[in-house]
Amino acid sequence: MLIGILPNASSAEILLNNLSEADFDLNTVSVIMQDVKMRNKIAKDVGPLKGVPPDKISAKLLKAGLTNPQVKLCTDALAQSKALVAMNVSADLVSAAKEMFEDQSAQILKE
Repeated sequence: MLIGILPNASSAEILLNNLSEADFDLNTVSVIMQDVKMRNKIAKDVGPLKGVPPDKISAKLLKAGLTNPQVKLCTDALAQSKALVAMNVSADLVSAAKEMFEDQSAQILKE
């Protein structure tokens, strides 16, 4: 699973558009934002973090293999109106997906 923090909703939306144009399946991508209404405008509730509200994200991220400091980075980022994006991606496509995340100034927490 690829997990990154993006600076804002606009960056997350651009990332989703780029992933879609590159034929990645957006049903494998979760976007978590504090502003759920804004998230619903740019992304569906799908992917590895489907159904997890921002205030319950910590346990799910720990189960996904993030460390406690990484989880704190995520919860702090959400509180600052940043976007958390998690994507299930096959090993052969990780570097392409990671590059797209980084093109939107993502802070990669897990590849």
